[in-house]
Amino acid sequence: MTFDMARPHYILPLAGKEYQLLGTFALIEAVELVMREYVGSVAVRVVNGMPSHETAKLLSVILTSSGHPVTTEEAKELIWRDGVANQVTRMHLYSFLKICLAPPGQREAAATEMGELMGSLKASL
Repeated sequence: MTFDMARPHYILPLAGKEYQLLGTFALIEAVELVMREYVGSVAVRVVNGMPSHETAKLLSVILTSSGHPVTTEEAKELIWRDGVANQVTRMHLYSFLKICLAPPGQREAAATEMGELMGSLKASL
């Protein structure tokens, strides 16, 4: 598979299933609308103290915008099954948003960087 700078793809493992996420401007708009703040701030907060109910809203909007309709209540259940304090899930959400926010010519490098970060995180657990 070749890397598509305009449409970043990401696989989110969650609660025993893999979800393919697709980065689009519509997804960014949806995140900002639902979370009521700049998506870059949301990305930082998800790994730096975002409450679980807000993480569920974020997860719901990302999955739904990527073609996997999930309500906030269903997202809460996914988070519950995966572990409320699961930093790996939070890091996946951060990684996906960071890739989406990178300039198109830098998205592949951002994806490589985030892949290395996730690999080191998983190795340390």
